[in-house]
Amino acid sequence: MKTVTLRLPDYLAETLPAEESSLCEILKLGLKQFRIERAIKRYKKGGVSLAKAAELAGITIREMTSIAYAHGIEPKYDESLVESRITPEVAVNL
Repeated sequence: MKTVTLRLPDYLAETLPAEESSLCEILKLGLKQFRIERAIKRYKKGGVSLAKAAELAGITIREMTSIAYAHGIEPKYDESLVESRITPEVAVNL
């Protein structure tokens, strides 16, 4: 395990639990949310596909779709793919 030292504003430091396991859980949740927010921004700018954004965030496309809607973004999709079988080669470009 690696040791990391952080300087935090008092208002944050005062609210943190003392238990190491709780601090690790807070950090994991925060990092997950950070990856999701960063990925959704890239998707919104058109820099990546929805599938790639989900991959970058470490979540499923279904989860990313819900998050996109929650951010007021209507995910784009190809109507022809709705009824077709998606192969790995096609999925890479979604």
